[in-house]
Amino acid sequence: MGNRMNPSLTQTNWDLIRDAASGSPTAKSSLDSITRRSWPAIYAFIRATGRNPEEATELTQGFLCDVFLSRDLLSKADQGRGRFRTLLLGAVRNYLSDMYRRKTASTRMPKGGVAAIEVLSEQGSEPGEYGSGSPERAFNTRFVAGLIRSASERLQRELLAENDEASWEIFRLRVLQAAFDGTVVGYDEIAPRFGLEKGTCAARLLVAKRRFAAMLMDELRATVENPEDAEDEFKELLSLLSAR
Repeated sequence: MGNRMNPSLTQTNWDLIRDAASGSPTAKSSLDSITRRSWPAIYAFIRATGRNPEEATELTQGFLCDVFLSRDLLSKADQGRGRFRTLLLGAVRNYLSDMYRRKTASTRMPKGGVAAIEVLSEQGSEPGEYGSGSPERAFNTRFVAGLIRSASERLQRELLAENDEASWEIFRLRVLQAAFDGTVVGYDEIAPRFGLEKGTCAARLLVAKRRFAAMLMDELRATVENPEDAEDEFKELLSLLSAR
């Protein structure tokens, strides 16, 4: 799959924001990309404030329409140079403080809707638990999950394009599955599936993990204005996620 199908591989979120606010021929595509990537974290934050799923969906939709589509946030991209996560989180907090917008959010829905609004139906309306922890923690958890998902999908595409399904399955079973549902599959079970030695499976996993780490950093660099800040952002996110 080429870069045209996944702008995040070649453009930072800041580039997409500016393009979405520019009225260019690609503005709609850029806006759709931003909203799809941002929806899960925004929804998680709002749910964690105690709203039920229906109310959280309405508020997330309202935020996207009022803040993204009115270009209030988009036009501030240059003024708020730095981390996209910080800008987005602050914008959601401010939006929730303006409760009157809930009553009129539906009237501002553009023709054709917002692409990101379909994400909940695609991923499930309740992708995680929101009853414990702070809204900020919920936001950061979903933000990181989005980066991991994007990097994983890129790794899958590349490995399958190289006819290396074995490496992808080893990575999926040993890393992704273990991380997301706690199920650990041993090499004794994996190796016979692909006619490989256990040592070969371990070696392929190491290579796949290194490629995934590089792709994850690419995704993270797309959320900061200065690519050199990516490592600091990565460390801060890990710290935030581990905080209780």
